Amino acid sequence: MRAVKSRGSDGTLLVKLGAPGDVVRTTPLLRALEGTVVWVTRAECAPLLPRRPGLTVLTPEQAPRLSGRRFDLALCLDDEPEAAAIADLVRAGRRVGALSPAGRGDYTASARGWFDMGLLSRLGRRRADALKRRNVLSWQEHLFHMAGTSFRGEEYWIRRPPPRRRGGAPRVGLETRVGPRWPLKAWGRFGELERALAARGVRTARFGWKRDLAAHAAAVSACDVVVCGDTLTMHLALALRKRVIALFLCTPPQEIEDYGRLAKIVSPALARDLYTRRRDPRAARAIPLAPVLAETLTALAQLAPR
Repeated sequence: MRAVKSRGSDGTLLVKLGAPGDVVRTTPLLRALEGTVVWVTRAECAPLLPRRPGLTVLTPEQAPRLSGRRFDLALCLDDEPEAAAIADLVRAGRRVGALSPAGRGDYTASARGWFDMGLLSRLGRRRADALKRRNVLSWQEHLFHMAGTSFRGEEYWIRRPPPRRRGGAPRVGLETRVGPRWPLKAWGRFGELERALAARGVRTARFGWKRDLAAHAAAVSACDVVVCGDTLTMHLALALRKRVIALFLCTPPQEIEDYGRLAKIVSPALARDLYTRRRDPRAARAIPLAPVLAETLTALAQLAPR
């Protein structure tokens, strides 16, 4: 692996505030950055970041203490004005990503591959969506390119939950919850899957709301296989080296790095429903039960014997 070397006295500034799933999928970059790294993220996400030597985690409220410091690389990965303003607090040998004031076209040329497809796109929403549909690169490939290196399969890196003692049959975790932004990520056949697995003697557990993200990561860690949409739970399961079956109903599967342990099942109506933010019970059931059940049983069969 070719690391991104830091020549400045303060190393790398990384501004990635949220959402939590996006923060988790950015952690592979920590394996390629040498030296000190300051990561600014929201307080809820901070407990997920690893205890990496040289890593300092700050919240946006703590960011003013960075004012005037010099970094070799300042990488701003969010298109929010708040994130760009934080990156603007520092001096940088190289600045990559969103710029302040945040508005259309306010990002560096080195970040166009990603930001041209986003809400901040200098090309306008229609062109951005067209580019997004044609994109064949994962987020990690875009991310490492922005950082000045190449993605070579670097794994997620999060703070692992304490191991739990448990025995018995393997457990399949089902993520039926979604946030308000993308209601169509909620597959409409989880009940059918539960019944089909129960008929085969497979234990299942639906994830519920926890007091914080670290507690949720512990719940994911207690499962052997996870079935979910394109959600935070998917990224946590990948980070924890679980077998994952991910259902794509309204978001592009090509952005997700599978690491050889994630099976992607794509809605036959994805072209129609891509980036749809409406609730649509019929569209939520577009993925049939059979392929999801088959992939789940295959994942269970691939588990190492206990």
